[in-house]
Amino acid sequence: MPHIMYLSSFTETVLNAYKDKRPDSEVNVLLSFGTKSGDYPNMRKSPKINSMALDSGAFTKNFANAAATENITLDGFIAYCKWIKDRFELIFNYDENFNLGGFETNTRNMMKIEAAGISVVPVVHDYIGQVFNEIDFYLRKKYPIIALGSSVHKKSNRFNNIKTAVDKIVSGGSKVHLLGLTSPDILGVLPIHYSDATSWTQEGMFGNVIWWNPYKNGINKTDRVRFLDRENSDKIHSEHIENYPYRKYFEKYLWDELQLEILDIYGHEKNRNRQIANVHHFVKLQDIVRQMHIKNGFDV
Repeated sequence: MPHIMYLSSFTETVLNAYKDKRPDSEVNVLLSFGTKSGDYPNMRKSPKINSMALDSGAFTKNFANAAATENITLDGFIAYCKWIKDRFELIFNYDENFNLGGFETNTRNMMKIEAAGISVVPVVHDYIGQVFNEIDFYLRKKYPIIALGSSVHKKSNRFNNIKTAVDKIVSGGSKVHLLGLTSPDILGVLPIHYSDATSWTQEGMFGNVIWWNPYKNGINKTDRVRFLDRENSDKIHSEHIENYPYRKYFEKYLWDELQLEILDIYGHEKNRNRQIANVHHFVKLQDIVRQMHIKNGFDV
């Protein structure tokens, strides 16, 4: 099975706008119980989406303010899953404790969800078994997919820690979902089966359009092009559209792939067009990761 990259924080408006430009593109979407919106019913039924996954909202619960998280509960998540579970290929555990010692709490939640008849993907936070060997536990239980979630091990010595975890999971016969990370110098060089991306929306909020620049050296050829309609944007990023050395190639890419011009990225519909361009980057990145896997001989 080729790598699947889910796009999170998605909306029906963005989906339709992108599909109007690229009707044949493969779009996979991660919805979150923590940020569920009125778009969700239509998106769950949409034939424009190839594969869907459901996040429990655990990240929102851990990092958003109290007002934003008061409706994110285990019982609420279970009730929601019972209602819509058949539409999702993956449903992630309600892993409310992101600390290295959170295994007991998170596993207790998972057992309650499973008792309600819902199959979920366990989420590991202790990649290297520093407190408890979570990966070995889930492998013994024969979970077909194991996710690697937020962890101090993803921030410090991240490549080695991720590689250690991925190698153990794959050698144990399970598949890997790497949550919240889309770096091709990790995804493409390790046998990772699933990932998800929020950057498509975050980049646009900061005035960036991202694209795969084939004229760059290195494994990761992602470029961020800054547009000068954000306060102090030239100070935050020295390389903006007016002095971008690959501008002519970037403009050709926008037109060839999406029939967009620079004025479209600056003009009245700039926010929508930036979203379209950033979504397209990750759709293409999914194919790039698949090609890297083939080149590296990974059977994913």
